[in-house]
Amino acid sequence: MLFIDCYGKNVYIDGELVGYIAPEGDMFANGHKFGELSPEGDIYIQGEYVGYIEDNNEIYVREKLAGYVSPSNDLCFDSKGLK
Repeated sequence: MLFIDCYGKNVYIDGELVGYIAPEGDMFANGHKFGELSPEGDIYIQGEYVGYIEDNNEIYVREKLAGYVSPSNDLCFDSKGLK
């Protein structure tokens, strides 16, 4: 599954809007680039592979469930899952 529909959407942590995904897949939070999202759903932080999005829209970071993709294609993270 491709996740390019998430490009140009928002990033939330614990329900709070913290950033966005640029049209080319770069992810920003608090005005700073923190990672990239590949069209296939792979997540990279500082160039290092850290996680992925499953076809069922669950987000995994370091093999732990860390959030989900909302029906409007926003990335919604749980701070507990990011630790």
